Formats: sequence, C-alpha cells, structure tokens
Amino acid sequence: MSTGRWFRPRTIWLPTWRVWLPLLLGTILAGGWVVTNVHAWLSVTAPVEDAKYVVIEGWVPDNVVREALDWSNKHGVKRIFTTGVPMDKGEYLSAYPTYAEMCASTLKRMGADSSKIQPAPAAAVKVERTRAMAMGLKQALDMEQIPAADRKINLFTSGTHAFRSRMHFRRALGPEWQVGVVSVPSPGYPPADWWHYSEGVKGVIDEGVGIAVQCLSP
Repeated sequence: MSTGRWFRPRTIWLPTWRVWLPLLLGTILAGGWVVTNVHAWLSVTAPVEDAKYVVIEGWVPDNVVREALDWSNKHGVKRIFTTGVPMDKGEYLSAYPTYAEMCASTLKRMGADSSKIQPAPAAAVKVERTRAMAMGLKQALDMEQIPAADRKINLFTSGTHAFRSRMHFRRALGPEWQVGVVSVPSPGYPPADWWHYSEGVKGVIDEGVGIAVQCLSP
C-alpha cells in the first residue's frame, strides 16, 4: 500500500468484549454507589457534642431553625448566631434588611432567649454567599473574645448544603475553631429517594458543582 503525502495507514488496537464488559459493569456499579451514597455524603451530620455555640444559616426553612433551637436548649448553648446576606426579594415589604436578622426574629418567635441570639449579617455579594456568611460569622466571633478552650461551634443548615457549608466555615474560622455540622433534611422530599424528586436532583448537582469550584479556588 502506498503512503500518501497527507495521510498514512496506522494499525489501531481496539478492546474486545472481554475488556468492554468489565468496564461496563464497573461503570454501572459505580453509578449505583453514587446514587445510593452521594446524598448522605453531602448531607453530613457531625456535631461537636460539647460545643456551646451554634450558628444557623439564615436562609434555611423554619424546620432547621426549630431543630437548632431544640438542640441549643438541650445542650445549654451560650449563644446562637444567625448569618445571612441582605434580602434579595421583598426588602421593601420586610422589616428585616438581612436574612440573619429575619432568622434571629424567627428564633425569638419560637421562644428562644433573646439574650442568646446574635445576628451576624454578611456583606452583599453576587457569588459565594456561603463564604460571605462565614466571614460575617468570623467578624462576630472575633468581637465576642471567646476563650480558646470554648472555640467550638455547630453549624445548622439544610440537606445537601451541609458538606460545602462546613468547608466554608472551617476555612473562614481557621484551625483555632472546631466546626461541627448538623444537616436537617429538607421537608420537600425523602432523602432515601432523592433522585425521584427535582429538588433532590437539583440539590445534589448544585452542591457537587459548588464543591468542585471551591476545591479549585485559592
């Protein structure tokens, strides 16, 4: 066979079915493992049992706020911080300029001791709102002048946001703080069947992308 000026023949080795079959089975098994476990991995719950401080992400639904309040009452928490960026909808109708203050008011309506509640509002940002909320909490904690031995805090958030939130808050507070997390399930769908619900699928995809972006960020 003659060799052309622009192209020439090559021998290409392709896998046989003996290779493709294990690859296909491995892909199916890996996909099944992801579907079964990824939601639980993102919705991590790992509290610091003796922490005397709690922080609630202000955007969460009321069932998360109630769970955080019940935990605080049970464990003798000294202070409950609420975080949140400025309201992006309804600010002209609401008495609360930020989600932090709205969440703090919700706690009071639920019967929380107002002397233990401390809003920690964040700056207005277009992206990385969780990071901004973590930085707002850092400023509030610095003002408290908490002794080193007491620098333990539990973060309460909703569903699959737990893993990424803990990453942001740990990074913002630094190694001198122990940061636990409690993920309260979303009332919109059962976690075990998350892939059957649009809210569950959207949450897993959004958080997966968010974690990847955060890991690549400096």
